[in-house]
Amino acid sequence: STEPSLEPSSMPSLMPSTAPSSQPSFEPSAMPSATPSSMPSAAPSSQPSSEPSMMPSHSPSNSPSASPSSAPTYKPSVTPCFGCSEGSNPCDPLETANTYFYPHCDVQKFVQCDAFGGCFDMNCNKEPGDNLQWDE
Repeated sequence: STEPSLEPSSMPSLMPSTAPSSQPSFEPSAMPSATPSSMPSAAPSSQPSSEPSMMPSHSPSNSPSASPSSAPTYKPSVTPCFGCSEGSNPCDPLETANTYFYPHCDVQKFVQCDAFGGCFDMNCNKEPGDNLQWDE
C-alpha cells in the first residue's frame, strides 16, 4: 500500500520525514526548530544570545580549590590584646624581649612595662574627648 500508516513501524526508515512526530524525541535533530526550547542544548549555538544560560560557566569561583593558587591569600592578623590583670600581663616576663609597650584590650589604652616586670595600664587620651587609640 502506498498510503502512510498511522501505526509505528518495526523497520526504521532511512529517509527523513517532514511530518512532525506526536512523540517527543531526546535525539538531537538536524532540522532547525521554530520554537525555542527551555532544555539546555549539548551543541553550542552559532548565534549569540542575550538570555541567561542554564549551562554552567567557567567563571572563577569563590569556593576553595583543591589546587593551590599562585596569588597570595589575605589572612587577617589577629593582634593579641593585653592588660595588667592576671593572665594577660605581658610584663613579667616580657612577652617580647626588649618591648615595653603593648596594645591594651581597651583601644583607648596601652600597656607599659618597666624593667622589673611592673605593668601599667595607661590612657592614650590626656583630655576627655581626645579619642586617641593605640597604634603600633
